[in-house]
Order: sequence, then structure tokens, then C-alpha cells
Amino acid sequence: MSEIDDKLNEKLRQQMDGLFDEDEEHRFRLIAKSYAMCENSIAVLSNLRTDKSYIYYGRTSNVLGFEPAGSYEKIDSIWEEKILCRIHPDDQRRRNLQELAYNHFVIASHTDNAFDWYMENTMRMADKSGKYLNTLHRIFYFQGKGQRGVSYAICLFNLAVKTSKVAVMKNTLTGEERQIDIDEKQLLSEREITIIKLVSQGLSSKIIASKLDISKNTVDRHRQNIINKMQASNMTEACHKAKQLLLVVD
Repeated sequence: MSEIDDKLNEKLRQQMDGLFDEDEEHRFRLIAKSYAMCENSIAVLSNLRTDKSYIYYGRTSNVLGFEPAGSYEKIDSIWEEKILCRIHPDDQRRRNLQELAYNHFVIASHTDNAFDWYMENTMRMADKSGKYLNTLHRIFYFQGKGQRGVSYAICLFNLAVKTSKVAVMKNTLTGEERQIDIDEKQLLSEREITIIKLVSQGLSSKIIASKLDISKNTVDRHRQNIINKMQASNMTEACHKAKQLLLVVD
């Protein structure tokens, strides 16, 4: 996976009171497996609370040169690096920004209706020989029991006739479609950009709070929001991604 894609992750990682519902995960695993069987997809289920993923290989996998159709594997990450690293470098930043915008829409909506939407975009993905093939990517977010945020994600990869730079969100209940307009200024606020720059200079939350004349708790809250928006596991990774995506310029 490229540095830009350095694990597009807000480890949204919700903890559901410290408990993990194995039956719930099993149900989502069956859903991902069904997509692989019925749509010939490469289907990836990511459990954001445990930082684990399950990849189910449909017949699309045979064309792209991954694992044989019908097989599956478990990985210790919510990012399917072996798949994402095949995306054409010129498509990486656009794809990442589109996914961040979709993620921001879901977590900022504060309503369960946001989970009625999924995102669809396209990109070029290399097969085993290095030939780039047009690929359709869809991502669905799900809540876990007792959760307000995102607990699971299912990503589907299929071949496509053509690619487009446009990404859309589709409502599975109403059929409504919305184009994802990437407003990079809305992904991070001016205050968040300021804090990223100060963190990158090695300043602690206490020093940043004094410098900006705000409380340390406010700084910590901004830091967590940045981690969430950048789909990162920690502040260092969040700062790195923001700079790679050119959301922050030194």
C-alpha cells in the first residue's frame, strides 16, 4: 500500500463497553461471504473494534490474480493492504479523499439513517501481471449492537467497464444518489490544521493549549477528532496522512 494510503483509517475502533460479540461478527462474516459468492466479489469484512479483517475471494479474484475463488483469509488489520497496494498510484489520493468524505458524512450525521447509505467509486487496479483493470469499489458501514459509531465495514471489489473520477453515495432504502463533492477545507477545520502543525513540531497538548489559549481538554478533543477524521490509529499517523493527502502544508 502506498504512503498516501498508509492505512486509511480512523480506527473508528469502538469498544462496546469492552465486550466483543462473536455472534454478531459471525453474522457479518456470512454477509461478506455471500457477496463473494453471489456477486463474484472480493469481499472484505473489517471489524473496527478488534482491528481484524476477513477477506472472501469470489471469482473476481481469479481475474486479478489474488487467492483462488472460494478461499478466505483472516488478517490482523482493518486494511486489506495486499489488495489496496494494487490501486494505480494516480487514483490513490482521489480514492482516499472520497472515502474520508463518506466517512465524515456518516460520523458527522449523528443519526442512524446515515447507515442507509453506501459509497461507490471506481479505480484502476493491477492484476498479477501488472496490467491495470477497471475496478468498482463499494463500501458499507454498519453499527454494532449498542454502538453509535461505525463498528464494521464491508468493502466489495468487482471489475468495471470503465472508471470515473466521480464517487457517489447511494441510499439503499430510497434509491437516492448523491455525488461526493470533496471539499478539502471541510475535512479538517482551521483549528485542527493548526493543531496538526503544532503536534508535528513535537509540542505536547499542554503546551499547545497554552499557545492557543484553550484548555488541554479542548486540545485533546481536537486531537481525537483529527484521528477519527483521518481514519488513523494515533496522532502521528493522522498527521502523516493529512500531509500525504495535502490537507496540511508545512
